[in-house]
Order: sequence, then structure tokens, then C-alpha cells
Amino acid sequence: MSHRADRRPWLRTALGVTALVLFFAGVLVVIAALAFSVKVSGHSMEPTLSEGDRLLVNPFASDDVHRFDIVETTLGDREIPLVKRVVGMPGDRIRADASGAAPVVRVRPTGSEREYVVDNPAWEGRVGTKTQPCCATDGTAVQGTTKPDWVRVPEDSYWVVGDNWGGSDDSRTFGFVAADQVEARVSFRLQPFGDFGSLEDDVRLVPATP
Repeated sequence: MSHRADRRPWLRTALGVTALVLFFAGVLVVIAALAFSVKVSGHSMEPTLSEGDRLLVNPFASDDVHRFDIVETTLGDREIPLVKRVVGMPGDRIRADASGAAPVVRVRPTGSEREYVVDNPAWEGRVGTKTQPCCATDGTAVQGTTKPDWVRVPEDSYWVVGDNWGGSDDSRTFGFVAADQVEARVSFRLQPFGDFGSLEDDVRLVPATP
């Protein structure tokens, strides 16, 4: 009887230490989530992302970017990071037209003469006022009577656009994004809690029809 009584203080101490460790671990997780996160401002990535969404970013993957990744980047002289989708990879040739119900972005991947079209369901019906064809030599939309042509994405650069095609300032406005302007990759939503989880990845290249 006395032997059991002697063990109880140790048990209470162990439980208390365990609870304290779990508490501080939870605090560290929250702090890390806030430190490595970005809050969406604006509507350029709708319907994939909404204003106010908080996203977990991975700054250690900024040099491992793949086609259709969503990234946090700066554009032009803007110092405020923005969230956009990577469409054109280094060495790709790009051409785009937005005269129909949805944009048509054509891609000839680096080292290939085969032509593909970007299939992004989010673009349907989101042409808006961004109807200028693309691209000029710097990756921006062409202006006036300038004829659009295929343009090659420079090495160590990307061509990025927003999923809300008609309401996004992106490479069509600011040109190609240098690789060192990519701050982080984004693939997970923290808030709102109802949408907590990995971001949908349903964008792909499909062979262009003749």
C-alpha cells in the first residue's frame, strides 16, 4: 500500500512534464505556421484562392519549382510578394490568346517542337478586361497593333499568371520572373479551417489539336 503511494508523485510529475512538453510543442507549431505563411490579398488567384486565405509556404523549395506550381514571388519593382501560378518554364516557348470564353495558352516545352495547350479549369469565363494577346519579347501582353508571336522564356526565369485571368497583374504586365524573385512554393492552405489542407492540382498540359 505504501509502495503504491510512493509511486504516485512520480506519475503526476511525469504527466505534468508530458503536458508541458505538448503545450510548448503546440506553441512552436503555431509560431512556425505563422512565420512560414502568407495571407492572400486580392482576387488574382480566384477561384483557387480567395482573399484572406492563409497559406503555408516552403521557402526551402524556391529553387525546385515545377510547372503549374503556385509560388510566392515579386513582380517587376514591386517588393510586396504576390501569389501566382508558374506556367512557362526556362527555355519554353509561350503564346497566348484571350479572345474567346477562356484563354488559350500554348506551350512548346524546352527541347521539344511539340505544341501543348494549358488546361486550367479556373480560367473558364475569366477573361475579363485582360484580352490582349501575348507575348512580346519580354513576356508581357502585346499592345496596339503589335503582332503576338512565340516568345522563349529566358534561362533562370519563369512566366507566371493568376488563375483569375481577367483580374490578375502578372507576367503579362511585368514580364518574366527571375528565379531569384521566387520566394517560396505554396501547396497547403491553413485558413479558413473549412478549407484546411493541400491545394487542388488539376492544371495540366494537353496536346494541341492541329
